[in-house]
Amino acid sequence: MTPRERMNAFAKGQEIDRIICVPDMGATMAPFIGVKVSNYYHSSELMAELEIALFKRLRHDSVGISTSLRGVAEAMGSKVAYPDHNISYLLEPAIKSVDEIESLKIVDPLKDGILPILIKAIKITKDALADEVDVGASMSGPFSVAASIVGTENLLKWMIKYPAKVHTLMDIVAESNNRYIEEVAKLGVSIGFADPVSSTSLISPKQFREFSLPALQKNVDKIKEKTGSAPSIHICGASKEIWEDVVSTGISNFSIDNVEDLEEAKKIMGHKVIITGNVPPVDVIYAGNKDSIFKSVKECIRKGYDSKKGYILSTGCQIPMHTPMENIEMFMEAGSIYGKYPIDLELLMKD
Repeated sequence: MTPRERMNAFAKGQEIDRIICVPDMGATMAPFIGVKVSNYYHSSELMAELEIALFKRLRHDSVGISTSLRGVAEAMGSKVAYPDHNISYLLEPAIKSVDEIESLKIVDPLKDGILPILIKAIKITKDALADEVDVGASMSGPFSVAASIVGTENLLKWMIKYPAKVHTLMDIVAESNNRYIEEVAKLGVSIGFADPVSSTSLISPKQFREFSLPALQKNVDKIKEKTGSAPSIHICGASKEIWEDVVSTGISNFSIDNVEDLEEAKKIMGHKVIITGNVPPVDVIYAGNKDSIFKSVKECIRKGYDSKKGYILSTGCQIPMHTPMENIEMFMEAGSIYGKYPIDLELLMKD
């Protein structure tokens, strides 16, 4: 069964040969094709080359191009640093005063920042791989974009001191995200979110519902309108207290961090959305060995395989730079052994 056939059958609730396996990769894997990360971020061709090379090596079930956490924020005026051998980071927020919020511009995805590069990279990747594997696009959730526009510390302060201004900020960000969504949707790919700043490790559930959720809803609605399908979302850190709120937006797939428990996720939202996760990317995939990788994959499949809407084996967050490729191959191998259908419960329950 090809990854494309497997994913299509999975989406229709039909029989597949093994559990869907999607390690969370991207920019951190740039060394795999021998390029500097700084060059990767600014080349559609290198972005596509990496996804193609990883797929040819791993045969995982979905590939995609991400804006990173800062792509839309940079297009709105933030300054981003691009080190040669590490992932990008925020250098300077677009604005430093709450009074500047109204002056923020809505992005033009075909002109601003690296967004045109990303759109071209998605097209190249789809043209190369669409017959073999599902191709998607990932972007930051609006609250995480806002944090890169004003700085996380300012955002946390302003929610308390200037809530009305932050609502205005979130409206502008949601519209910028929607402009990017509209362009990406024309390519006929699925779209998902990474939204780490919405984690309840950083903000309270009440703050999430007031500031993050309405903007996220606008973006989810736009994706459904333009693509005809519902998006996925990944939230780093703790998120259990907002699971039901996020699910209520109409997402199709919730990817949880490894600090959360798949068993709990299955009980709380498994009847409504696909659950994805959550092998630890650092302790297990980066720093582990065959025994620890196989043990963690087995545990995740044991907890998630019978989730009502489906389960996807993945890492709890992005795999770090300099992770041995052999470790990711072991993750895929373990997925094919323990996730083979029909599921061998006896094998899963063995210590």
